[in-house]
Amino acid sequence: MFRSFFPPFLLSLFLLTACAVQYRSDISLPAAPSASNAGLRKAAEKWLGTPYQYGGNDARGIDCSGLACRLYEEVFSYRLPRAANDQRRLGYSVHAPYLKAGDLIFFRFAGDERIEHVGVYLGAGEFIHASTRRGVVIDRLDDPYYRRHVVVIKRVLR
Repeated sequence: MFRSFFPPFLLSLFLLTACAVQYRSDISLPAAPSASNAGLRKAAEKWLGTPYQYGGNDARGIDCSGLACRLYEEVFSYRLPRAANDQRRLGYSVHAPYLKAGDLIFFRFAGDERIEHVGVYLGAGEFIHASTRRGVVIDRLDDPYYRRHVVVIKRVLR
């Protein structure tokens, strides 16, 4: 009996351990330079009032993903991809209670699957983004309008 039971048992044990989910704690994210929340906020506030311009990337006009790129370059010396959908693929997901300044917040306003908007979390419940109607503004993440449209929050830098 032992002889007939042992090989299937070993095979089952091998398959279970080979297919088990393995969690990694050594995922390597680039380190953020020691920029404080105040440093990020100061850099962000320079953009306030800049008009929205699709594809824009400077003080004459900027869009949401361009703003995220510029802030990451200025504050963290880190180059993000230009498009919000590509930015979404970076880093790892973070739940709202664990937000840190610099996290990227992605929004969807229509019914399809694509990401339509990105903002940069500043701390204290606020994020900066380029609004199509209001230009670059700081809004509260607990605003019901924004809260219901959040798709994912990503931490790109540790």
